[in-house]
Amino acid sequence: MKNFITQASQYTQHPSTGLLLVRLAAGLIFFTHGLAKVESLPMTILMFLHFGFPVWVAYFIAWLEVIGGLGLILGIGTRLFGFLFGVEMLVASILIGFARGLGFEFTLCLVSFGIMFLGAGRFALHTLWTKE
Repeated sequence: MKNFITQASQYTQHPSTGLLLVRLAAGLIFFTHGLAKVESLPMTILMFLHFGFPVWVAYFIAWLEVIGGLGLILGIGTRLFGFLFGVEMLVASILIGFARGLGFEFTLCLVSFGIMFLGAGRFALHTLWTKE
């Protein structure tokens, strides 16, 4: 049992384990929200038009969330997707406003920029492919 605990502790004391969990959480949120946007694209387009964006932005954001969410989950392109999601959520926070306080969108903004600065970590396909 002591040997098992010693071996397991090497993963609990590694920052990449925490980063993996953060990437998975953010990736799942973006992927599921993006999938909902793609599946109801006419409503998504109307929502973006309501906020004054052109139609192409609705397509871009919907597919960004699907592809980027998978990228975060798998650990591929994490810095790029972290940046794009950070900007997206910053714009969403500004559009929705801070009257309700610091909301879910702003939290995702900070998490996304954090992922951008930290990268994929050790437990990612990118790391396996590049042998960093």
